[in-house]
This record gives sequence, structure tokens and C-alpha cells, in this order.
Amino acid sequence: MAYASGIGISSLAGVVGAVVGGYIGFTQAADVSNLEPVSGALILGAIGFVAGSAGAFLLKSLMQFVIYIILFGIVAYFFQHQIESLTGINPVSATLNFLADLGLPVSAKDSVLVTDPS
Repeated sequence: MAYASGIGISSLAGVVGAVVGGYIGFTQAADVSNLEPVSGALILGAIGFVAGSAGAFLLKSLMQFVIYIILFGIVAYFFQHQIESLTGINPVSATLNFLADLGLPVSAKDSVLVTDPS
């Protein structure tokens, strides 16, 4: 059902892409190739429609993925002590140290990441 949401946005983006592509195809068809303006408008309008709707769909899916990553981070933050007692690794410290190793400007935790349960 998540893929059925936002159909209107994808359709609107497709229509906008079709209008832009159709306009470009109509105005540039005679200059670029030997096509009639209507043929250029139909070809680039169809390409704009597909590209616009596909782009909106992919962007929506990407944003859903980012939201799930944020929710996973919130759960890991609130249950970090329970996760540390189960695995011996503090997920917040491990994530901050990993991001610091990648060169991102975060303050790395200096605490021990792995605790010995014995």
C-alpha cells in the first residue's frame, strides 16, 4: 500500500515533464532535426512524462528509505543500553566512531565500544 500513496504527485510530475518536454520538442524540432514540430513535441513529451513520473516515484521511495533509517536510529538511541547489554557494543558510540572515521565532523565517543561481559 505504500507504493500506492503519492500517485497524484507522480502523475503531476509526469504531466509537468510532458509539458516541458513537449514545449522543448515543439520549439527545437526544426532546428535540431528534420522533424515536424508536432512530432518533436510528441516524442519529447512522452519522454518527459516517463522521466518525470519515474523521478517522482524514485524520490518518494528514497525519502521513505531515509525515514526508515531515521526511525531505526531513534530506536537504537533509546534502547542503546539494552542493545549494549545484549551484544556488548554500544550502537551510538559505534555509529559516531564510524562516521568520524569516514571524515564527517562528528565528535567521536572515546568510550570503549566493546564491553567484556565477564
